This record gives sequence, structure tokens and C-alpha cells, in this order.
Amino acid sequence: MPSMILNMDALRWNLAQMPHLEQEWNFTFMPVLKMVACHPAVVEAARQAGYARYGAAEVDEALFWQNGEKHPSPARPGEGPVLISLPPLHRADDVVRLFGRCPADSLEALEALEAAAARRGKDAHPYECVIMLDLGDMREGIPVEYAGEFFRSVRNRFEHLSLTGLGVTMGCLHGACPDFVTTKELGTLAAMGAFILGHSFRTISLGGSIFWDWWARYHKQFACPPDTRVELRIADPILMGYDSYHEKDSAGGQFRRDLFRLDTTVLEVMEKDLRQPRSVALNGQGKLAGLTHTGRRKRVLLDCGILHTNVNELKLDIPGTEIVDFSGNYTILDVTDSPRSFHPGETVSFTPGYWAVAQSFRNPMVPKYCVSCA
Repeated sequence: MPSMILNMDALRWNLAQMPHLEQEWNFTFMPVLKMVACHPAVVEAARQAGYARYGAAEVDEALFWQNGEKHPSPARPGEGPVLISLPPLHRADDVVRLFGRCPADSLEALEALEAAAARRGKDAHPYECVIMLDLGDMREGIPVEYAGEFFRSVRNRFEHLSLTGLGVTMGCLHGACPDFVTTKELGTLAAMGAFILGHSFRTISLGGSIFWDWWARYHKQFACPPDTRVELRIADPILMGYDSYHEKDSAGGQFRRDLFRLDTTVLEVMEKDLRQPRSVALNGQGKLAGLTHTGRRKRVLLDCGILHTNVNELKLDIPGTEIVDFSGNYTILDVTDSPRSFHPGETVSFTPGYWAVAQSFRNPMVPKYCVSCA
């Protein structure tokens, strides 16, 4: 079984870069922690860095680390997890109880949240919602041409909800990038919504991480409505240390990249005479698999496979080694040309990508260690 290691020193370093950037670039930072399924150690590091609010991708991320506790404490205003994905309507009571805010882009969702918020009692504060708009990534959100109609349909309609902001997600589905056309549309829609609803939006929330470099360069040119603050709900700078959309350093600071490593154990080291099978069927992954090498080759089996992580995002920096394939709970390495010797029981470490980390953190069978690596 592999284990995931998180370098807490690198995480704290990256979080420490944010406060001066918030001031310099005029935004509010919300760390999105879906990559680590809102692991308590990461939540606490964010809190100590001054970020009591953080983004979660799924309702059950708020329950994942509760050690069997089925009813964690309700979210407190201004603190704790914020749901960044559209809420499942049948979980509206859980959403209102566990999250300080959530997005919505339909009357049906708002009505379900209104009913759940009403069930909290008359003394509860109105529940905070962000209206999601689609500015070109064609994922969640109300298309631009229907935004005015939607604003009119929700005006003065909800007693127990507070429509405090607008939200936009880009880059995640079609890789659509922010530009001056889309951001001008956003400013126009914010002004239109404020006029129709009769109040300003407190927040314009921008995600995913594709907004980071755009905001770094063009924040002074965004016409933000009065009494409105731009929020960047983002993961890459703090959890990856680089811009995964463009495969380059994140703007604004010396962010560290050495946050995660996936440790595996050598199970077998053996020389084998590789030759094409006499007859073949689809393999365990439903593919027709061919041999990249034939003849006598030295191979290593590691205890890490498709049951544990996203194997397509694992990188191995050992000269002369080749990742042949992944099968079930194994990684197969060809080490014929490697000057390094391998022995059963020793550790081989991979550098995991975003989704490799995300899947391993959601797999309860993969141990997670949050350590100081100084």
C-alpha cells in the first residue's frame, strides 16, 4: 500500500505568500482544499495563516475526517468550509448546516436552500448564496443572456437567503481563459444584478486557478462595482506551487513545489524473459497491451496501482527506469538500464500530480502523513 506525504513546511510557506499579495492586488483569497479533501492538517494550516474560510468540493468532505461523528458542529458565519460546487437538492439541510455559503444557479436550488434555512429557526441569520454565471467554460452557471431574467425571478423572493455575490468558474471544463471581454461582461452583470435586486453584491468570486495569473496582470483594469470585493477561490499557488493550466511558475511569489510525494514499497525484483503471449485478450484495464521491450529485462513491482491513485499523473525521477504499466495494485518498472540497485522492502517515491493527490486523499486505505520536512 503506498502512502501520501505532505510537506507542511512547504504548505505554510506558500500560504505565507498570500497576505501581501491580497493587499497588493486588491483581492480576498479563499483557499480551495478539494485536492486534499479538506484534510484537517491543511485546514488548520490555512486557519493559522489567517484563512478561516476554505473551499470544499463535495458535501461529504465536511464529514470525511470526523472519525465516525455523524453530526459535526454547524458552520459559523465567516468561518469553516464553503461549498464551491452546486448543492445536491436532496442534501439542502446538510449544506445549510455544514457550509457557511454555497453557489446556486436555479430557482429549484434556491427554493430547496430557502426551505432548509427556514427550518433552522427564526433566529438564524439568512443563509449566504452566490449566484453562478457561465462566462464561457460551459460548465455550471447561468448563461449571460439569461442573467437579467434570473435576477428578476429571484428579487424579494427569499426570506431566509442572502444573495451576497456572483460566482464564475473558468478553465475547468473547456479550458476557457478569462479575458477583457468576459470580465467586462461580469462587471456589467454585477451592475445589472445590483440594480434589479436593489442591493450591491458583497463578493465577486472567481475560480479556478486559471484566474490567478490573469488577476496578477490585470487586476487594476477590472472595474469592480462599489462596495464589492473580488474573491479568488484557488488552489494551485498554495497546494501545487505552480500554474497547472499553463505549466509555469505561479505569478507573484516564490511558491514551493515540493508539497507532495507518494511513497511506494518494492515487492519484487526479478529478471524476466519477455516475449509476446501466444494468445491475448483484453487486459485488466480493458485494453490490448503490447510489450515495449522483449528479451531478458529486469523488472520491479511496487505496491501502487490504479486502486490507489491516478496513475497517469505519477512521475519518477530515477535515471534508467521506465514505468511500463500499472495493473491492479501494482506499478511495473523496467530497471534494466538503471545504475541503481533495487531490493524488496525499500521505498521508491513518485511525484504525484493534482488528481493523483486528490484521489489518494479520498482513498481511506492510503495513509496520509503531514510532516515537517525541514
